[in-house]
Amino acid sequence: MDWNNVDLSSPSERDANILDPLSFDILLLEVSCNVREINEQTVRAQFMESLNSKIESAKEVFEANIKNITKEAVRYRAIP
Repeated sequence: MDWNNVDLSSPSERDANILDPLSFDILLLEVSCNVREINEQTVRAQFMESLNSKIESAKEVFEANIKNITKEAVRYRAIP
C-alpha cells in the first residue's frame, strides 16, 4: 500500500488504520528493549515516546492523503 496515496475506493485500503495500534504486548516489548531501569517513570516515558511517534506518523499519512480524503468525503456525502 502506498501510504502517500491511499486509494479510498479500495475497501482494504479504506479500512487501514491511520494510527498504528499500541498494544500492551508491544509496549512491554518496547520497555524490555529500550528501558534500562524499569520503574513507573521510565515506563511512562517509553509509553509517551511510543504514542507520540505513532501520532506523528499518523499526521504524516493524513497530510499526504488530505486531497484523497476530502475528495472521498465529498463523494460519500453525494451518495443518496
